[in-house]
Amino acid sequence: MKRLHFIYFAAPLTVALNSLPAMLDGVWSIALTLVLAVALWGVYWIRVYTNKKLRPEFAVMAIVPAASFHILRAAGGAYQAIFNAPGWQNFNFFLWIASIVVTIRALLPTPQEHQGRLATDSVLIFMSIISAFYGIFCWAGTHASFLNQINI
Repeated sequence: MKRLHFIYFAAPLTVALNSLPAMLDGVWSIALTLVLAVALWGVYWIRVYTNKKLRPEFAVMAIVPAASFHILRAAGGAYQAIFNAPGWQNFNFFLWIASIVVTIRALLPTPQEHQGRLATDSVLIFMSIISAFYGIFCWAGTHASFLNQINI
């Protein structure tokens, strides 16, 4: 999969996975989360497999943080309270960092896409900055949402 095709498919699916399931409740939220997560995982898997900069098994790390947030949100208050324990908050932070790393590794160019140094690859630099900020924003949003729901 070419890098621009990856960006064209992954960007809207990532935004949809991080926002659309929150608009629904219960089973519909979980169903939409699973459909979007599988679609996004497929796009990441194909890109990482063809890119060969990372093992394809790591593609699942791109969807785990957002999917787990929406599933826990739909599961109820008891699970959300457990999720707000300090150990789980740190674990969730590292899941989001892993998601950002997988995204940046998937954005690395193949030899056919860019010749020369990575420091001159404007697509990689721009998309890496956007991906890092978006990942940190989503991590902060997941904890703010859980903290508001349990009134802390």
